[in-house]
Amino acid sequence: MRSIVRSIYEHSLETPDKNAIIATDCTVSYRMLWSMITGVSALLKRRGVQKGDRVILEAGPTVEYLACCYGIHLAGAVHVPVEKDVPEDRIREIAAEIQPSLILSGKHPLEQLDTTLDTLAGDADGDYEFPKEDMLQEILFTTGTTGKSKGVMITHYGQMNMCQSQNTVLNYSPDNVWMIPTPMNHAAGLRKTHMSMVRGSSVLLMDGFRNLKLFFDNMRIYHVTSLYLPPSAVHYILMLAGKELAKFDEQLDFLYSSSSALPGGDKEKLIELLPHVRKFDAYGGSEVGAVVYIDYNAVRGDGRCVGKPNPGVELFIVDENYQPVHATEQKPGIIAIRSNTVTAGYWNEPELTARTIQNGVIYMTDLGYIDEDGYLYLVGRRDDVINVGGLKVAPTEVEDMAQRFEKVDECACVPYEDKIFGRCLRMFVVMRPGYDFDAAEISDYLGTKLEAYKVPKYIERIDEIPKTYNGKIDRKRLIAMQQ
Repeated sequence: MRSIVRSIYEHSLETPDKNAIIATDCTVSYRMLWSMITGVSALLKRRGVQKGDRVILEAGPTVEYLACCYGIHLAGAVHVPVEKDVPEDRIREIAAEIQPSLILSGKHPLEQLDTTLDTLAGDADGDYEFPKEDMLQEILFTTGTTGKSKGVMITHYGQMNMCQSQNTVLNYSPDNVWMIPTPMNHAAGLRKTHMSMVRGSSVLLMDGFRNLKLFFDNMRIYHVTSLYLPPSAVHYILMLAGKELAKFDEQLDFLYSSSSALPGGDKEKLIELLPHVRKFDAYGGSEVGAVVYIDYNAVRGDGRCVGKPNPGVELFIVDENYQPVHATEQKPGIIAIRSNTVTAGYWNEPELTARTIQNGVIYMTDLGYIDEDGYLYLVGRRDDVINVGGLKVAPTEVEDMAQRFEKVDECACVPYEDKIFGRCLRMFVVMRPGYDFDAAEISDYLGTKLEAYKVPKYIERIDEIPKTYNGKIDRKRLIAMQQ
């Protein structure tokens, strides 16, 4: 019976004094973490939490959060994380859907149970039962940037397969120290922590990456060997502190980015600054984990190439009727995946589950194609791709090219219904400090790099590109701003 908590238990016996988690509240070894997990599990059972019950837990970059998360797992219950500082309305919305037996929110969730982490660590329970692989482990609610937020159900079986598959591809040492400065309720940050707990390495959690002095101080103090950074964080650090990042070329083993496409220009800059560091881009989703990887330091090419499938993953392209099709760059198709990591379905959404997952295959919301060498090229999300005069345009391709212009810091491209041109492209740009905005200049630059139909009809300046909590462009908000 594989599970993350069983892995932590085994590491607590094999490497008891090794740092498991270095966080904003404290640092704990594997022995200390296991003691806290068993204490939380025993407390939850005393409070009436039973196997299969859902427990909503506010996430944060803390040991207390992870002890509660894994304590929920050990109790046989289902962990339902929500973002840090989540509005009460959002908690009520999720609670109405899943009917939880317990809601633990706030910076110190255990205070709601009239206890503390230190007290529980001394009250560890030796009477525990590891969860079975077919039991539901977590429900991860999506951001809802392209529609209604959905509860993605993950079993212990699926989660362990995700961890072991990705750990095999990354091939990193148990002595690795992995810095994760991203939200812990989201699949990206939380699953990297799960992967490390299975591997028996160390995780350093940070509350974001905006404090660059603390970011680099922690890199030095704890001898960080791996970084997980979403594309927005990569871009931010390259813009403000690229030379400082380059100082860690000999220290870092790998840098990992996912959640959304990493712009080609940023990839090129990272290759220049960190020539000796393995640099991974990945493709996947909350429903399936990261199933495609590329080390773009070793495999150079088109920035839209996200690599080859992990061992044991079958990936193919289908049409709108879910029939296999030969897709090309000009005519991309829907990405389909068969893997032992596929979600158990969407909570309380039987029709969506049946439509999305058929015969062990999940049909993604993304468009792409596979070249003759077996590499997957990501074109964009089905909902994001814009139809301009019968021609499909991936906004990410336009954004990537615009961000290569030296005066543009960030940008986002969305559809716009124009009375004269019909459906066309509208781009919002954030200028780099010290540069004036000139829409014609940006348009002329794009005209030399892209086909005419891909050049936005309207280019406007904006102070900040709206993003979701996990760093993705919030296109729904941008489209709403036009109305």
